[in-house]
Amino acid sequence: MPALVDMPDPIAASGRGQLRVDRRGPPEGVAVDAPPLVVLGGMTQTLSSWGGQIRALAVDREVVVYETRGQGRSALCLDDVSPPVHIADFINLLEALAITGPVDLCGFSFGGRLALAIAAAHPERIRRLVITGVSAGRGVVGRLIIRSWREALRTGDLEALAWVSLTDILGPAYLERNHGLIEPIIKATVQRNSYAGIKALFDAALDDGEASPYSPLTLAPQVRAPTLLIAGELDRVAPAADLGELAAAFIRPAEVAIIAGVGHTVAIEAPLPWRSRLLGFLNGGSEGEAT
Repeated sequence: MPALVDMPDPIAASGRGQLRVDRRGPPEGVAVDAPPLVVLGGMTQTLSSWGGQIRALAVDREVVVYETRGQGRSALCLDDVSPPVHIADFINLLEALAITGPVDLCGFSFGGRLALAIAAAHPERIRRLVITGVSAGRGVVGRLIIRSWREALRTGDLEALAWVSLTDILGPAYLERNHGLIEPIIKATVQRNSYAGIKALFDAALDDGEASPYSPLTLAPQVRAPTLLIAGELDRVAPAADLGELAAAFIRPAEVAIIAGVGHTVAIEAPLPWRSRLLGFLNGGSEGEAT
């Protein structure tokens, strides 16, 4: 169940802070052979965003989902939310949870870019890496989408950002099937996050162009772990068409899986196909390029 985990915060005056974590494992008596799986969500996602996945993922392994500095109800200083600080938070959290060996790391969108940075900085801690919703670049459309989100956030209204981004991150089929859930989704996004936290993350994360040391194409050649890249066929934020370029940039070319008919938020729009490809890869299989 979700809990606040006390850990070092070198940015805070007190030197301490808390990350909100959901840590689960298989039922008692089930043998665990796999390493823990750590999940990093998208920028406005919280632990609740992964409620439909975490139980299924934790059937035969330990799973840790956490809200990063700036997300949800985690309580860490927002004065610095740059990638190096997030990387240090990841290592500090593993130590706080007494996880000493390598882990499998799964990241989506903002969390995917962060996962790439972690895997590049600490190859000894990552066994396998799965990235969803991150491509070689954003393309013209993707950059315009991000600009529109930033302008919405300038209003000081987190709800405005939630509405503006809705049709950018969720595919049309999902929106048609779940139109009755749209307002509750918006409400939950606003209630479970803080404006200050999301603005801090946006201000830091948007500086990831080609010249940045934290752009995907810069980080990929530094990653040693076997990697799977997953994308939605209709993703406009991280175009699936550019996934091959990113896959080729890794030391060991990454595997690619493209999920048909879905947008950016693959794990929510197509939960079973996404989980099947994730677990197939983590368990040593090769899903290859798929639709």
